[in-house]
Amino acid sequence: MTTFQNFAGTVTAAPSVRQSVASLDQLGGLLESAALTGHTVRTVGAGHSFTPLAKTDDVLLDLDGFQGIEEVDALTHDVTFRAGTRLWQVPDLLEPFGLALENMGDIDRQSIAGAISTGTHGTGLKFTGFSGAVTGLRMMLADGTQVRASATEHRDLFQAARVGLGALGVITHVRLRCVPHYMMHAAETIEAIEPLTESFIERVALEDHLEFFWFPGTGNAQVKTNTRLPGDTPAKAPGKLTAWVNDELLSNGGLQAICSVGAAMPRMIPRLNGFASRVLSDRSYTASWNQTYISPRRVKFTEMEYALPLENFAAAFAELRRYFTTRPAPVVFPLEVRTTAGDDTWLGTASGRNSVYIAVHRYIRDRVPQYFPEMESILRSHGGRPHWGKQHTLRAPDLAQLYPRFEDFRAVRQQVDPQGLFVNDYLRELLGA
Repeated sequence: MTTFQNFAGTVTAAPSVRQSVASLDQLGGLLESAALTGHTVRTVGAGHSFTPLAKTDDVLLDLDGFQGIEEVDALTHDVTFRAGTRLWQVPDLLEPFGLALENMGDIDRQSIAGAISTGTHGTGLKFTGFSGAVTGLRMMLADGTQVRASATEHRDLFQAARVGLGALGVITHVRLRCVPHYMMHAAETIEAIEPLTESFIERVALEDHLEFFWFPGTGNAQVKTNTRLPGDTPAKAPGKLTAWVNDELLSNGGLQAICSVGAAMPRMIPRLNGFASRVLSDRSYTASWNQTYISPRRVKFTEMEYALPLENFAAAFAELRRYFTTRPAPVVFPLEVRTTAGDDTWLGTASGRNSVYIAVHRYIRDRVPQYFPEMESILRSHGGRPHWGKQHTLRAPDLAQLYPRFEDFRAVRQQVDPQGLFVNDYLRELLGA
């Protein structure tokens, strides 16, 4: 029997068939066989979602054998990738063409199809998430039909599939809007949380990419500001000691150590958070676009992230801060705050509105099950939409209130997959399918 486990180890499954797809003919045969035997099909990328989107006891496919670039439009800079391509592979693939992605998040393990299907994003009000940069898709539907979808061809399917949760068919190709190669100047500064939150809306409107990390209950935050530079700008490495301290404390060994202590001795958590916020320091460097976006993550955690209307940031973050004044901080993990421009995807978390994303995390071994529900209650009260790949408790009736095109999405899903070939138990609850 094959098994599947997601990145965090919070979702496991025992699919009856686990198959890597290397060609469209092979994919068509697998879908036909599944339909004839009454099995459902889910497609998985890196397994980086914290939700059971890929969980199945039937057929689990991946496109790890279907990677690389298929076409580059020299005029528009649109690049067509095979859907199994991982984000970490993209910089080397684009380098011969002098191109780059418009934006990225801080993790690059995901497949391109997985990233757009769950609404993965980076930060910066001048840019959308991955799905907003999609200009075309090729998909294989439940009946084996291969379809091209774009703003001018199968438009409803295109709008639905750009954040499609794997519920519409198997995405085989993704055409992304790319840009000429660029460098970035990265500045990391330690700032007092009060003036930072007061000026946040104004600052994100001015900067290319800005985000901050705040250890709950402390007075300081680490602010990361990335400024785009011409592609021929010389690189300048950061100081090794500062780089090691900041990277390890926010993402890896240092964070692992203090999380382990906090899980074993919860009473120490406020002091650990205070320690973490004090030892982080300023640094700056200049590097290629992809090197400044990415932060290696080795600590196992679970995550909840909500996208709020940008104008609701001040009130929402003030309420979060009040929450931590009424009780000791329950976790040793920073809150992460980012922004993106609105887009027109039907189920995009930033659909129709510029958005601020507030992400909260839990170490995999902590003992605070109440933390996410309490955070979720606050974020929902300020108009938040949950990230599709991260933990939340919302289901179809709630989501229908948050997305004006939710029923349109459901209608397209029913049209292209009336027998529910691509629907698992979780999606039945999530979509009311």
